[in-house]
Amino acid sequence: MFSNLSKYIEGANLPVITAGGKVTKRVYFNNAATTLALRPIMQVVNNNIPLLTYIDAPGALGRRNTKWYEDIRDLTLNFVGGNAALDTVIYVKNSTEGINLLSDLYHQENPDQVIITTAMEHMANYLPYKNRFKTVLAGVTPGGELDLADLEKKLKKYKNKVKLVAVTGASNVTGITPPIYQIARLVHQYKAKILVDVVQLIQHQPFSMKPHDDPEHIDYIVFSAHKCYTPIDGGILIGPDNFFKKYLPFLDGAGTTEFISSKKIIYTPPPQRFEAGFPDLFGIIAMGEALKFLKNVGLHNIAAYEKKLYDYAKRVLKNIPGVTIYAENSTNVKIPCISFNIQGVNYRKVAKTLASQSGIEVGAGTVGANIYVQSLVGVSPEKAYQDYLCGNPAGLVRISLGMYNTLAEIDHFAAALSKLTKQKESRK
Repeated sequence: MFSNLSKYIEGANLPVITAGGKVTKRVYFNNAATTLALRPIMQVVNNNIPLLTYIDAPGALGRRNTKWYEDIRDLTLNFVGGNAALDTVIYVKNSTEGINLLSDLYHQENPDQVIITTAMEHMANYLPYKNRFKTVLAGVTPGGELDLADLEKKLKKYKNKVKLVAVTGASNVTGITPPIYQIARLVHQYKAKILVDVVQLIQHQPFSMKPHDDPEHIDYIVFSAHKCYTPIDGGILIGPDNFFKKYLPFLDGAGTTEFISSKKIIYTPPPQRFEAGFPDLFGIIAMGEALKFLKNVGLHNIAAYEKKLYDYAKRVLKNIPGVTIYAENSTNVKIPCISFNIQGVNYRKVAKTLASQSGIEVGAGTVGANIYVQSLVGVSPEKAYQDYLCGNPAGLVRISLGMYNTLAEIDHFAAALSKLTKQKESRK
């Protein structure tokens, strides 16, 4: 089945013209940035555009669309193993907005608390805390793994001050998946809550928040639809309803209140309290359809196929002279991301050459995980800043695969990369 999944993907076999004027099939290896779109999702969206009306509008269409929109909350909870009686599903623009919302609510609770996050994070799971709290980073090992001993050391150091620990479910750089359930157990021992950013995880393998009475329960999660094969972004923040009930909206506007006069405001209960303004009906519909598609294909099946792709890509990369693969020896890589550099060739040139000469799209630079990338390439914060001032910031090349990619595409990539390294040698 997976060899044919590209027929469901819009743009997977797009013809592109390379620098020499040759027409070739586009190869898309930047799925961690955003996936391409599933055709069945777009068909559902397009078919329903004529039926657009406002949520809660009077009449049959209003009732139909409102029910569809609200039912996706239950679908999402089921997809991630949440609890409909205890958890609230808040629709947000994307995972970045969800993290900012949660950070704001914790700031309302106590601006003097300490937030622990990690040096592995995408900056979306770092900056929202850094700009509001004393923010402490748990470090990474030389091999790119999250340093659990350092995490516990910092939990001990800031005991009773830490209320939230935020960690990625899977690195968008190396594909390493930290042991989130072990971390949850540890965090709960210190009377804190855990947020897991699952934006790079749930489209690749099964995931569960686990029951609330389980020591390994994940208290909060966020993710974005555009990483799950929909081009219309929408996102989710899930967490305990009794927490969200205590706080005021992050964004104010229509839909967040039950009553307003010039002297009195009564806010709606969550989740609507945090969903100001025009609802993203089609973004949420697209997200629901994407999750249903992934579930029908089977996350176990996706994980097994993508591991085959990852293992093959890593094997061919290791056979190309001058290539350094980051976190090469990790046994905790569970999603198909590989980051590398080629000795003597700038990462930006590698990415540009692959695209212009072979139609291959990859990620390049810090891919939003600045601190982690600096650590992987062995650049100190001071050196990273000086390199930035000189116009040569630290970076790497990343390929990130999806369920529709193929072994043949990896062969095409390997041939293009080998050609690039040979060109480098011939210029010496």
